[in-house]
Amino acid sequence: MFYKFRILVGSLLVLILVACFGILYVSLSDKAEPITYSTPKTDLNSVFCTYAGKVYAAVPSNGYYEVEGANAATFRTFEDNFKDAHIGWDGKHVYAGNIILKGLNPQNLKALANNYYTDGKTTYFCARNSERNQELGTMTEVIQLVGQSMGIAEKPQNYWYPFVELPRNQPYTSKNGFDIVGNAHQAFFRGLVMPKADPKSIRPLSIRYVDRQERESTSYFTDGKNVYYENQLLPVAYNTGLYEVGIEGDVPSRSAYLIDDIHGMVYADGHTFDVSKGPYKMLSSNLKHANQPLFSSREGIYFYDPESEKVKRAGGNPFVDNQFTHLAPDVFASGNKVYFLRAAEHWGRKTGLISRSAHLMELQDATASEFKKLDNGENPYTNIWQAGKHYFYFDNFGSSSFMSSAVYEIKDEATVRAMLSKSDLRYNDIEKLSSSGVLQSPSSSKVVSSSVSYNRDWYLPYLLILCGGGIAGLVAFLLRNKKIAPFILKDGYLMFNNLNFKRYQLTEIDKVVFSVVRSNYRSNSGYSGRMQILMKNGEKSFNTHFSTKVTLLSESEETVKAYIKELRDRLEKEGVKTELVR
Repeated sequence: MFYKFRILVGSLLVLILVACFGILYVSLSDKAEPITYSTPKTDLNSVFCTYAGKVYAAVPSNGYYEVEGANAATFRTFEDNFKDAHIGWDGKHVYAGNIILKGLNPQNLKALANNYYTDGKTTYFCARNSERNQELGTMTEVIQLVGQSMGIAEKPQNYWYPFVELPRNQPYTSKNGFDIVGNAHQAFFRGLVMPKADPKSIRPLSIRYVDRQERESTSYFTDGKNVYYENQLLPVAYNTGLYEVGIEGDVPSRSAYLIDDIHGMVYADGHTFDVSKGPYKMLSSNLKHANQPLFSSREGIYFYDPESEKVKRAGGNPFVDNQFTHLAPDVFASGNKVYFLRAAEHWGRKTGLISRSAHLMELQDATASEFKKLDNGENPYTNIWQAGKHYFYFDNFGSSSFMSSAVYEIKDEATVRAMLSKSDLRYNDIEKLSSSGVLQSPSSSKVVSSSVSYNRDWYLPYLLILCGGGIAGLVAFLLRNKKIAPFILKDGYLMFNNLNFKRYQLTEIDKVVFSVVRSNYRSNSGYSGRMQILMKNGEKSFNTHFSTKVTLLSESEETVKAYIKELRDRLEKEGVKTELVR
């Protein structure tokens, strides 16, 4: 059976071994880098440099690449050493890092701003920041890394400055807004067309912050009629209540949230919250004690999961009529109850970060009407409240300072007086109070939780092993108790029924030697057979082990001997001498 499919099975095993060897070799070997940051090179700007008559480009996240074919004597860069530093040219070509931007004439090259470059006929967008090259496959990258380590191949282009060519023979002008350009009829974001956008009026929306001045959004845009997330047309008409919310937390939100105050809608990275569940309210943009922004509606509490790119429901809405007030940025009052946020992270010893969560907690043993502020508010970190006989500290340092909860109970009234009397209360003071047990988690219950899972691929090797074991088990089950002879006799040849591709001509075989050997030396139980071919010219085959049938159970010595007798009879009928040795 194995002999019949020996080429297929052998090829798969070779492929697996090559892949494993490649990964191991890449992990342990030094890479043949063209130059390093310590090389005595001549810098042309922050990206390009020359060394030994060649031009090199720095591509952040993967070091230097040689700009192949570039003329070091005529190589030039723009004067702007930041926005356009990744663009260079010589007498023949224009380069984005080490890659040629085909069709651009270096003699007429012009920077349009916003990372667009043109010669009057051909126009490119080219991002100033390097990104992972998604076009390079994993297996290709491993093979190229092995070649680089062995000095027979160039460094793989796993990072680059991404670029897009725009429609040719059209005049373009840069627009107000990050990575925006337009021609007479269309507007483009990062080189991609923005459907139905008016290039004359396209502009960024604003980012609104709680405690500082507005900024221009780099993700959301409008032409006064349509609204866009990057180049994606959103299902909302422009209105004056649209803005991106500025979120500044201990764990920075990498998602961009667009708020529609007039209709109570939310858009996260271009994904629309369910219209039928709206209107929505954002609990807090503070994000010092939460790892995801939470949004409440009458139907529940919702959040956006950037890993799955889905809007999810965290749980039911505890706020009466979806109304709440802020006692502090992450502390809320509704229906005479007090709620607060608590951040949590789950780390694996071998897998790293597994998940980040945000918990909405309900404070016990205190009502909202009882709360009164004790400090004068001059120090934002002295945020002390009293509710009946209980004293609470509302934290403003955040989870990055190991203060994961927005609310802590102060167990000692003397500590309250000491904290109120200290005009310059700082983190060290709070940390000491927390470690000494004076500040404790208050009595509370969890209302809803949001969670985003990371590092979801850590289990793949184990899954592959499990699947492989499952397949092997299934094959063993289907072939259970089936006899599979250790050799095949065909066309005057003997062939082992395994991955050994060699054939042995029967007339050239001196004899085949069989023996019975223990298959489990530790338990001193169970036997299997072994055979070896002795050729008339003195050559020998490898020892081949076999069982009487496909089974996971131990076999007795008598059973193996009886099966060996069957095999010897088959061979001797073909004129091949056999021998059973101890």
